[in-house]
Amino acid sequence: MVAACLCLAANTTPAQVRILPLGDSVTSSFAPHDSYRFWLDHYLNGVGIDFDFVGNQSGVADGSPADEDFDQDYSGGPGWTTDTAVGALGALKATDPDIVLLDLGANDIGAIDLQTTKNNIRAIIDGFRSVNSHVIILLAQPTPSTDISNKKMKRLNRALGFVARTYDLPGSPVIGVNLFSGFNAHTDTFDGTHPNSRGERIIARKFFDVLRRVAR
Repeated sequence: MVAACLCLAANTTPAQVRILPLGDSVTSSFAPHDSYRFWLDHYLNGVGIDFDFVGNQSGVADGSPADEDFDQDYSGGPGWTTDTAVGALGALKATDPDIVLLDLGANDIGAIDLQTTKNNIRAIIDGFRSVNSHVIILLAQPTPSTDISNKKMKRLNRALGFVARTYDLPGSPVIGVNLFSGFNAHTDTFDGTHPNSRGERIIARKFFDVLRRVAR
């Protein structure tokens, strides 16, 4: 697949790219941590990408981040499953993103069967496509957790990789982002699940490596 690019004609001013970080507590994080969004904001600004994080939440799940010099908007939060996102799809669609950073599914494990998770991810993508036929989805394969066996996480991530490959469209790409590989739940989290500063940077860099190609 050739990555899509949110580019306009040479004689026009490029529009600000609306990016929706959507996920569970890995996306929201908790005070006094910043979340990967802090680092991603700085990476994007560092290469001159004109963007706006959008969403119906701000800050982190239980207060304010340690550092507040970044665009703090996002959607989602602790405990979010793919079922939660489908139920909130009306509000999520209203954010009208150009790009969605979709990191859900880890909380489905043990609560929602894998086929339903895949169907829910497809429904979420369809929902965003219904308001923007050219939306770009960066579909994450979630980071590991000491609370969930690697075997179960790998099954989930294979399923999400399958959705990314089969739900991709030329005008509305679905791009898999492997957050699992290279992330150590023992050294890159503060509690076995939620990223510490090192883990936040790892996640941000992986999203950034894709965004720098498509968000221009």
